[in-house]
Amino acid sequence: MKNWGTNAEAGEAPVISPVDFAQRVLRVELWAKQEEVLTALAEHSRVAVKSGNGLGKGFSAAVAVLWFLYTHDPAVVLTTAPTFRQVRHLLWRQIHSLHRRAADELGGKLLDTRWELGEDRYAMGLSADSADQFQGFHSPNLLVVVDEAEGVSDFIYEAVEAVMTSAGSRLLLIGNPTTASGIFRRAFHEERSIHHCITISALDSPNVQSGRAIIPGLTTGKWVEERGRIWGEDNPLYRSRVLGQFPDLADNSLIRLSDIEAAVQRWQEVQLAISAGAVASPPEGDVVIGVDVARYGSDHSIILRRRGNRVEEIRAFNGLDTMQVAGLVAAAIREHQPIQTSVDEVGIGSGVVDRLRELGLGVHGVNVARPAREKKVFANLRSEGFWRVRELFATGEISIPPDQQLMGELAALTYKYDSQGCLLMESKEDLRKRGVASPDRADALMLAFVVPLSRPRLWT
Repeated sequence: MKNWGTNAEAGEAPVISPVDFAQRVLRVELWAKQEEVLTALAEHSRVAVKSGNGLGKGFSAAVAVLWFLYTHDPAVVLTTAPTFRQVRHLLWRQIHSLHRRAADELGGKLLDTRWELGEDRYAMGLSADSADQFQGFHSPNLLVVVDEAEGVSDFIYEAVEAVMTSAGSRLLLIGNPTTASGIFRRAFHEERSIHHCITISALDSPNVQSGRAIIPGLTTGKWVEERGRIWGEDNPLYRSRVLGQFPDLADNSLIRLSDIEAAVQRWQEVQLAISAGAVASPPEGDVVIGVDVARYGSDHSIILRRRGNRVEEIRAFNGLDTMQVAGLVAAAIREHQPIQTSVDEVGIGSGVVDRLRELGLGVHGVNVARPAREKKVFANLRSEGFWRVRELFATGEISIPPDQQLMGELAALTYKYDSQGCLLMESKEDLRKRGVASPDRADALMLAFVVPLSRPRLWT
């Protein structure tokens, strides 16, 4: 190692700044917001970064890990994330990639989630599933990096605080602002006075500002425009994933964005286990199909299939007549043999239901405008059905694929109370009035979880 970067003691400024380290040692170029994050970490003991998607916050964290250990002796760097998969496959994969650029200069022994330069000088990755893992780490120079910080529980943060006792301790929180509560959000609000806070919006991206791909892999203007069209610029997902802002969740929002994100994460973890052969494919459970039939030219007919509480497939069709939709549903029923198929029979959906029954297929026609089972609580069956979906998300019982359209529709759902004090979902017409597309996928999801009022009739 050159002596420009090592042996900084607690309280001393390292010989080389993290930005110079990135340029001179790792030989990488940073964009303005990455430089801002790394400069802040050198100057402040606590830095919190909330960011939109694809803006290089993980890259900045990887540079920070390598810089801190390279420039401090002794030193300990601890990195964590909600799951060990995220620790290993996100941040540490980036660390490995950067280390390879200057392996001779950086030196040390690099393992899967550990980099050792000496007995009292090392970095390691820990999952955030147990606070006990953080006990016993002490050093005059300590850096803790919390990746995907919005998903880390309060008791893990308490464990992190317990090891940050030395004068040379630093904390870097990075994540997407998807939660309406928790330590990550408090760092930008109630605890802002002790954190240096940075927000990275996709609108700051050089690729967006220039209208062309200056930096490969960074968010582009095309992606931002697509998200605005699909989600709507006042959607919580747009605020979080594009603007890097915490969602302004209204009191009448049906499903928390953090619950939607968690359901996607559960789906992805199972998918990864299936790919690795660790679990059976597909997982066990009864198959149920929900069908929402399009009513307007821009809307889509949706066939959604779940197995147990895991959504397996979402198929969308536009511009089809009722007979074509009925044919596709019939094919899905014959292929997957569901124990129940629920079809929205309001409007033109009734023609699909009639045709399926004519074919001898047992389907459950659902008129969501009819009274709810709990008539004193819900204004209609649609409101009751969506409240059931809300509960599945809130309790962590459901998993959904990373379908951006579905996620956006779920995040946009709101409710109110009618003059009788019964809960009433916002109608599709009211959604359109505020510029939100028809929630076709969300409706199909709700239909897939509707419990029949009675057994379906078999028409022959």
